[in-house]
Amino acid sequence: MYKQALFFFIVAIVLSTAHAGFTCAKPCYGNMCCSIPSNNQYYLTDFCGSQSACGPIPSCTAGQYFTADSQRFGCGKYLNVCRNSNKHCIKAQIIDAGPAMWVEQDAGIAIIDGSPQLCKELFGVNSCGWSDRFSISALLTSADDTRPLGPFNVTDHEFEQMIITHNIALEQCENSKQCSK
Repeated sequence: MYKQALFFFIVAIVLSTAHAGFTCAKPCYGNMCCSIPSNNQYYLTDFCGSQSACGPIPSCTAGQYFTADSQRFGCGKYLNVCRNSNKHCIKAQIIDAGPAMWVEQDAGIAIIDGSPQLCKELFGVNSCGWSDRFSISALLTSADDTRPLGPFNVTDHEFEQMIITHNIALEQCENSKQCSK
């Protein structure tokens, strides 16, 4: 009896720590996370080809720049997704919700789902999953940002300015109740 109780206790501890790396402060829509990490850090994963929460069906063809995470930032908004090591960035439009919260819990970090083109341009691979641990920053851009969708490079100073713009755009978005708070 003691050995069986000890076994179940150990199993319970292992299971409870399996998802300890990421805790969603604001679950939403039953199975997603609406929390936005204060450091704007995510892993990049990819998706394409299925119906989306915001309407358009994402295409898998080259040259498409889109992300999910509408539950965090709102449909139709734009994110600047940047590789942390070299400040190479891509402006992408938010067209879908996701990923499921369990994916972020398994990864131990929040995730930005993006088009396969983001994986290719930022990391030189045709697809990416959370186990690849491709670390990115995702920053909401303002409605005034006239930069076209697609890749661009920034200096450290420009990146700092993007963070300021992100904070202002996020506050405006939250105040208008178009994105998570």
